[in-house]
Order: sequence, then structure tokens, then C-alpha cells
Amino acid sequence: MGRSVTALAVIVPTYRRPGAVCALLGDVLAQWRPGDEIVVVDQSPEVDRAPVAAFCAAQAGISLLHAPPGLPAARNLGIGRSTAPAVLFLDDDARLHPGCLDGHRRVFDDPTVGGAVGRIVERALAPNARRTTNRVDRGGRIRTRLDGWARCDIETLKGANMSLRRQALAEAGPFDPGFGGTALLEDADLSVRVRRAGWRLVFAPDAGVDHLHLPVGGVRTGDPGATARWRLHNTARFVRRHGRRRDLPWVLAVQLAIAARFGVTTRDPSAPWRLARAFVAGWRGAEP
Repeated sequence: MGRSVTALAVIVPTYRRPGAVCALLGDVLAQWRPGDEIVVVDQSPEVDRAPVAAFCAAQAGISLLHAPPGLPAARNLGIGRSTAPAVLFLDDDARLHPGCLDGHRRVFDDPTVGGAVGRIVERALAPNARRTTNRVDRGGRIRTRLDGWARCDIETLKGANMSLRRQALAEAGPFDPGFGGTALLEDADLSVRVRRAGWRLVFAPDAGVDHLHLPVGGVRTGDPGATARWRLHNTARFVRRHGRRRDLPWVLAVQLAIAARFGVTTRDPSAPWRLARAFVAGWRGAEP
């Protein structure tokens, strides 16, 4: 199937996190090897671009692109502007553990591997699974624990620290911009398509990062209502595309419970109806 990988294209989409992304790029440069590529896709407003532009201009080998907000589209732009045989995606609020890039490189020595998710130590989010996993459960919720030390096969990748063989990307197709807003499940959607193309996905514990999960920038909307609407919208899009028909009643029950709980938490009796409409819009392929 695939060949061993000697070079990586490191793609870093960023939005209004200049300090964090420059710190990450410093980590990447410290682990850079000849033949590697670094592509930064800055989706920030023009008035916020100067610090990242100055950092990239001062470093040889970094390509800086500008694009409107939209994480899947930014990833696709980075893929199109790079050529290395494997592509590593990093969140702009990640910090690399020693050997992270080489850990991703090594997984592709196995010709059956199409992608990998590296170890992710979450600074703000607690794992919601007992063993190493990253998957979408039958109710449409993400179950994840990626802080282990044992390599294993895995169902879906996580965009904060994931690599993909370029050949597998070409066979599976691009990231889907229809997973809008917070882009929830855009990584899972592509993962399912890569596996259906016949490739394995693995967890690579020696390719680790700390994920800072900063409260502003990135895909954070700053609006809890918008975040909740995109959650239900993208879940519906994923379930319609990849879910099992017999699980649909369970999905509906879980997502309606999430909507009801949000209404209680926000003390807004109309909120559940707006979230339900967002789910229907996602199912139909429309905006929420």
C-alpha cells in the first residue's frame, strides 16, 4: 500500500492566537528535518495578522497563507500548498513533546497505516473514556482518551495532533467544509473515509503534545448558543453520513437531551427548539 515517510508537511491553521501559534512554531522548528514543510494558514482578521507574519518572515522554510475562517477549508488549503508524503495537522494551542514529529514519521513505516493521532495531554478537558480511544458513540457523542502510552489501532483521529499519509488523503477526499462553526467531527468524518478506503488508523504515544485548550481564538465562537447549535448541526451531518439506521432513535434521544439540558442551564425555554432546528439543518445539509 503505502511507503515509508521521510518528510512531513506540518500544517497549522490559526485564528487570533498569535502568541500561542508562534510558540508552537518554535517547537516545530526545533524538531524540523530537511525535506519537511511548514504551512501556516492564518484565518485571523487582517488587523490581527502582524505578529504571526513577522514571526514567519523571520524564519526560513515557513509558508504563510491567509484565508477566511473555516477550519476544514484551511486544512484543505494547506494540503494543496504542500507536497510531502505525509501531512501533520496541529492545533495552534498545542505544545510539542520531545520527538513528536519523528513519532509521527515512524508510524508510516508500516505500509498499512493511513493516519495517526499522537498522544494528547489535555490541560483543560478530562477524558471521558477509561481506555485509549477516540470514537463517536451510538448517541453521536465523542468518547476520547488519548493520554496513554500503548500503541494501538483507533477508530478516529483528533485534529489537534493528527497525521495522514498523502496517498490516503487523496483516496478519501478532502475535509468537508460542511462541518462548520466549531468544525466538530470534521476529523472523525475524514477518519471514517480513510478507513473505508482500506487504511488503518493508529494511536502513536511517542508523538505527544500538550493541548492548552485556550478559551479564546481557534474555533471558539465566544457564544455558547452558537457553539451548541454547531454541535447538533455537525452531529446530524456526521450521523446521516456514517451512522447506522438502527441507532437513529438513540441519537435523537441523546441529542434532544443535550438540547433540553442546555435550555435549563441557560434558562432559555426557546433554546431547545433552536438546537433542534440546527440538528434538522445539519441532517438536510443546510446551515443552522
